[in-house]
Amino acid sequence: MTIAHFNSLSPERAAALLISVAHIPRWVNTIVDKRPFPSVDRLLEFAERASMCWTQQEVSAALAKHAQITERVGGGGAWTEHGDTAATQQTPAAQSYELRTLAMHRLEWLLGD
Repeated sequence: MTIAHFNSLSPERAAALLISVAHIPRWVNTIVDKRPFPSVDRLLEFAERASMCWTQQEVSAALAKHAQITERVGGGGAWTEHGDTAATQQTPAAQSYELRTLAMHRLEWLLGD
């Protein structure tokens, strides 16, 4: 999808796309309301800045909505370089950081020209 296509989506469709990236409605609405973006880079910069305000409650709720991300970030512990999970749980700050990182990579992948 191009940035022009993203900018032209209805608010509902743009929100649905972003919810698939990170199920944090406040973040989604902030990005949808800010459109149009002149480039993917500007969108990614804005999305990352907006994600810095995520609360632990929002991160926990988002993880509960994304089973595959929860497995990677939340309940299963940290992943080792071989794909195994370590026995320890990630801290809330680490979960937030990893969710932001995964969300930005997914958004970049979805909007790659």
